[in-house]
Amino acid sequence: MDTRRRSLLEAMVRVVGEKGYRGTSVADVIEAADTSRSTFYKHFEDKHDCFLAAYDMIAERVMGEVVANCDGQQSWLARMEGGLMAIVELFALDPFLARTAVVEVIAAGADARRRHWEALARLAEFLEDGRALAGNRELPNNTATMAAGAVSGLIFDELQASRAEALPGLFPDLLFAMLVPYLGPQAAAVEMRRAAASPAPS
Repeated sequence: MDTRRRSLLEAMVRVVGEKGYRGTSVADVIEAADTSRSTFYKHFEDKHDCFLAAYDMIAERVMGEVVANCDGQQSWLARMEGGLMAIVELFALDPFLARTAVVEVIAAGADARRRHWEALARLAEFLEDGRALAGNRELPNNTATMAAGAVSGLIFDELQASRAEALPGLFPDLLFAMLVPYLGPQAAAVEMRRAAASPAPS
């Protein structure tokens, strides 16, 4: 990727994470990227176009972290825990990225919300193999999407309240929300307590 384009995308993520989508202007992004207005418009049509590209960059980064931490040789449960932990750690370390990805994307219009939904659907695909653990319990076709949405909703609440640093402490609850459709409440609670007793992600 062109270094100036990347610089603008990273600036968009930072500024939106700090000021909100509606409070962000092209001038803000240009200043944060230390570049010119002509350079901005060489790469993007407007603020919205730049935001969509920045969101796509975030989505690929999050997906890359999940894939890197979902070792195919591990059990499904271990892979799902590793992938979720990767997201929590990334968001806790980069609150602006987290807020842009989860909170401000909702304010950025229908195209952005559709991209967000598509990103959740990609993450939900990792959960599908959990159906094998449900035994004879009947699960809806969209169980994975519902589980991913529940996790996203809990994260949204923390980020909206500017508590990204609290996400590692919320990890056991997030794990429960992700696992309960597949394991049932009792087994999911066992995993939640185990996660709570383990060192929190740093």
